[in-house]
Amino acid sequence: MLIDNTFELEIPTHIAFTLYKHDYIDNLIISRVKKECKNESDKASEFIVSLDQFEKAMHTSAFLRAQIQKTIEQDLLPNPNFKPNSIFFLQSIINRLYNLDKITFKISDEKMFSRLVKIEGDREILSFHFNIIEGTFDLTKILNREQLDTFNKRFMDVGVMENKYLQRISYFYIKASTLFDILADIAETQMLDAFDIITSIDPKIEEDDPVLLIKTDYTPY
Repeated sequence: MLIDNTFELEIPTHIAFTLYKHDYIDNLIISRVKKECKNESDKASEFIVSLDQFEKAMHTSAFLRAQIQKTIEQDLLPNPNFKPNSIFFLQSIINRLYNLDKITFKISDEKMFSRLVKIEGDREILSFHFNIIEGTFDLTKILNREQLDTFNKRFMDVGVMENKYLQRISYFYIKASTLFDILADIAETQMLDAFDIITSIDPKIEEDDPVLLIKTDYTPY
């Protein structure tokens, strides 16, 4: 089993977050996306767009381009007086999640809101909340042939993978919670030390419970 610290960052492919109309930068992002992008959602208060469209839309605004440049400079040479905003948080998320390709954001009319999530001593901590909606879990990157076969047999036992060879495909979709239940079951039966996978992945994956595209490979049984 080969798991490095980048594996969990490769999982998310679709995230969701909230932007606030009464925040200047948030509202500017909303207006640029509305003008430049095709919305895949049929809800008036929700936008679903590709990451590529989202980034191109932001770059049509000189002000947002300047904010993006400030976040780059902050990463290179941190300024203690820098005040994080939505651009800073979004750029950080986008840069870390290598396989992200779709974004959903809801538009909030709330006038009273805060991204302050906790206080450590007398220090305020700002955060940007997002949820993982979809992801890809590529078992072929972390398991050898024997380990893949162990997983596949368990997937067949619980009915998420076809047992008949000619009907079998090397991918399927399940909720993250179902995957973690299967991993825990495999570990408890000592078929494989699947706890290594569970403990190496950010608990946020299990908490958000996204739909996961599971990629595997198989040999004839």
